[in-house]
Amino acid sequence: MSVLDTPTEHLLPRTDGSTLKIRLAAPGQTDTQEVRRRRLLAAGLFAGDALSSAIAIAVAGTLVDTADPTGNFDLLVWLRARLPAATLLLMGICGLLGLYVPTTKSPMERFRLRATATMLFVFTGMVMVVHEGLSFELAIIPLAGAVALVLGSWMEHLVQAWCGRRTAPTVILGTGPASRSFARLLMSEPSWGLKPVGFIDNAGGQNGADPASVQEEDDAVSGLPVFRGLDDEAGPVGAEVVVALNCQALPRDPEALYGLGVRQILVVNQLGQLARLGMQVLHFDRFAALQLGGRPRSSRNAQKRVIDLAVALPLALVAAPVIGLLALLIKISDPGPAFFGQWRVGRYGKRIQVLKLRTMYQDAEQRLEQVLAADPAMSEQWHRYFKLPQDPRILPHIGSLLRRTSLDELPQLWNVIRGDMSLVGPRPFPAYHMKAFDPEFQALRASVLPGVTGLWQISSRSNGDVSIQQAQDCFYIRNRSFWLDLYLLVATLPAVITARGAK
Repeated sequence: MSVLDTPTEHLLPRTDGSTLKIRLAAPGQTDTQEVRRRRLLAAGLFAGDALSSAIAIAVAGTLVDTADPTGNFDLLVWLRARLPAATLLLMGICGLLGLYVPTTKSPMERFRLRATATMLFVFTGMVMVVHEGLSFELAIIPLAGAVALVLGSWMEHLVQAWCGRRTAPTVILGTGPASRSFARLLMSEPSWGLKPVGFIDNAGGQNGADPASVQEEDDAVSGLPVFRGLDDEAGPVGAEVVVALNCQALPRDPEALYGLGVRQILVVNQLGQLARLGMQVLHFDRFAALQLGGRPRSSRNAQKRVIDLAVALPLALVAAPVIGLLALLIKISDPGPAFFGQWRVGRYGKRIQVLKLRTMYQDAEQRLEQVLAADPAMSEQWHRYFKLPQDPRILPHIGSLLRRTSLDELPQLWNVIRGDMSLVGPRPFPAYHMKAFDPEFQALRASVLPGVTGLWQISSRSNGDVSIQQAQDCFYIRNRSFWLDLYLLVATLPAVITARGAK
């Protein structure tokens, strides 16, 4: 390693009079393998959007050609004339909004950018072709935008799974409970693009407890090292993101960190149940304020019901043959009814019978009681997650397949049609599961319809304990909107295919 490539040490003054020791890679030092991976990811995102955009435009054109009452529309001629320009337009808008640059934006934020790109594409495309006169062909543009939004989101997920998600090495200033909680959150959600590599206890305990306390936790956080500073000989050289749980932990001039190799500085404030989507930052001289999002509109329930029926009815027709085949396989595996209804807590605390394909033996409850009574470790696991990694109740082969792919939930489309459930919402839990939550959260959860899919299904699923379930359900209920529901619906299929957290 040359002198220019040698990591250097810097002392940066902080607002409280102390100093922050920094030992980072010298400017210009790069990780060739990481640069290559970033370029591969960017190229994959670009190629994926090119393919999904072209398919979306072709599918939209085919639908319009099929439904054209005049029969004068020539699909091949239209595609030759419009496909290249329309594809480049959509990809150009996506590129301008930064969708091909690896960032630390969450999947939800990237979906909002993609939705914005879709709306801009529809508006611009309509303006470009409307001068030729109103015709049936104009319907291709909005149809193509809608299909591209879904296909593009799925393609992005596949590309990131293939190339590996971009995760920036992140150090967290402080070792207190809030720092550990935030590190635990980042480690549970790698899709957010931040990978904790250690804590900095440079303030001598000012930002938290004794560093040894971090090691006492029996979870993933316990494996993270605690450094006395970024100048630690074993410290996180090359950290790209610095997270501070308060401004006092940062140097007086935070921009000095950028000259030392840091790409991003985050000041994190824990909002708890006040967290909202669409919050805006307001500036008042040296002060910054977070403006919380507005409350859900009262008319949203009627709008949500219309969307549920519009989607659930055709889906139920398409799913009917699949459900019939799966029911036959269940009966072959274990004689008895292929369907069962489980009583769970619905809206306003009303008991609803949730329909499912049977994935367990008929004497499942007796099997569970025997295992919990004989194995204390399994009993503790059950009372924390209400799931078991090796559940003795589940039917071999077919039961595991149905639960891993969530195909056992398909009959719940009937629950949606009859109004017991919505397509998107917090999952309906049995009464014994609901009792694990505090009364205030139980009341909040009972204020909305339970859903077939939701935030929990596309993220932690069975990997999340009751505290994570409560946090995710609170976030959804307080932020529910058309766009959030659309994102969760689109993200459900990739989550089902990868079977992340499914048990």
